[in-house]
Amino acid sequence: MDSPPPVERRIAVDLARHGLLVAPAIVLLAGIFGGVDGAASAALGLGVVVVNFLVAAVSLEWGARRGGNTLFAVALGGFLLRMVSILVVMLVADALFGWADVVVLGVTLFVTHLGLLFWELRSVSFSLAAPGLRRDQLAATNDNGVVK
Repeated sequence: MDSPPPVERRIAVDLARHGLLVAPAIVLLAGIFGGVDGAASAALGLGVVVVNFLVAAVSLEWGARRGGNTLFAVALGGFLLRMVSILVVMLVADALFGWADVVVLGVTLFVTHLGLLFWELRSVSFSLAAPGLRRDQLAATNDNGVVK
């Protein structure tokens, strides 16, 4: 039996690549508003986001190979653990690092998680559509769904 392609890993790597593309702009913007501490906090936040996506992909891929119940448990439990780990990173950064700007770190975590997910949503929704449902295919069909 053929194993399914590592879709989760491909999406996570794509998210990480997009994160690296926007990283200079985000760090620069945080540096303008928060100085060196803001830039360092934004870089930390970007690193946490990328690691979060990669860990999610690996754990979901592992759970999917073991069955539906395991996938369900890994998805819910993994989400909770990753959110707690993000909170721990923020608390540790605030308590131990004098340079950490928790506001910039929190905003970076929130905005980059959502921004990268919406960026990836666009490309995933196009690539997962069945060939007959692609926009260019729909424009070439008549009212009965037959290709003109």
